[in-house]
Amino acid sequence: MPPVLEQPQTPARAQDWQLPLARRVLVSALRLLAILAIATLPGGGLYLAKKGFGRQWRYRVVEELHKRGVEASVRRLTLDPFRGLVAKDVRIFDYKNRENTLALISEISLDINYAALIHHEPFLNALDVRDAQITLPLKGAAGKIDKAQLNNFRAHVYFPPEQIYVSQAEGNFCGVRISATGQLIKRENYQPSSQASEEEWQKRISMLQRLVAEVQQFTFPGARPWLQVKFSGDLAEMENARVEATLSGERLRRGNYEMHDLFVAAEWADQELNITRCEWTDGAGNFAGRASWSRQSSDANFQARSTLALKAFLDAFGLGDFLTDATFYVPPSVEISGSANFAETSKRSAQCGSLRCAKGFPFKARKHN
Repeated sequence: MPPVLEQPQTPARAQDWQLPLARRVLVSALRLLAILAIATLPGGGLYLAKKGFGRQWRYRVVEELHKRGVEASVRRLTLDPFRGLVAKDVRIFDYKNRENTLALISEISLDINYAALIHHEPFLNALDVRDAQITLPLKGAAGKIDKAQLNNFRAHVYFPPEQIYVSQAEGNFCGVRISATGQLIKRENYQPSSQASEEEWQKRISMLQRLVAEVQQFTFPGARPWLQVKFSGDLAEMENARVEATLSGERLRRGNYEMHDLFVAAEWADQELNITRCEWTDGAGNFAGRASWSRQSSDANFQARSTLALKAFLDAFGLGDFLTDATFYVPPSVEISGSANFAETSKRSAQCGSLRCAKGFPFKARKHN
């Protein structure tokens, strides 16, 4: 059984920061009293639940989120008898460039320190998201906006001093179960690194659009594939963050091709992506490979071995023309390794170190420019 990322332990600082049970009960009681007091006003409770708080309250919440490292806007701020303050129709922006919208969240519960709120002190303890819908607006260069949704999303985000701690965020994206946990440092004197250019931003959006389009081509006859992500880093230097991820799935189907027992393990560290393991099987054989890519040098290396049903696999990904006239009476055994450079400042090149096919079909090393 392939290994998966273990559920992380709550950091000691986060554990110490969380309120003991007795204090949480007291806070809940005080919140209830405050709500009851508001509700005794003629129509007050109903008004706040339906219409919400005014612009000044929304502004204070947005400012508090900004101080915590979250750039956002809130269209409505309402009062729920059981959940307290609830921010609805929340828009999350790129912290470096507010013109770039990252996500639209249906609603978020705010864990508020009411005493600090009254005394104009930092008052946001945590954010609680339950069964929310997150829309990712993917705006292309032509101005067209494609929307992808993360459904049934839930997460709890704590704000210890100078930290953002995400406790097991989960949701479903294009049929894939996604879970994430980790923490970011957000220093008081936080200064973001230089923002991405419009061209770089569009490239990222284009890559994300392409990824969404590819995932949507799959169906999952068995259990949902599961992507687990664990991260840590400094909010001021997100490019230097450390991310570990595993993807596992029992059955994945694309067109007439079906994959079994997919497992991928990858890591981003020191601005280098390493896919340490990529494996799956089909009705004919199996695939195993690994690859790496450096953001700083744009150098990439790869190595793979396959006994898959090659024609069926290529047909499923729209590459069947490569072997249109080929017929395999047994699944071909293929081994390939090589390197490439994707730097934009120079002519791209790829070199195949070795490419071999069993049954007497050798391929010599070639260099392509």
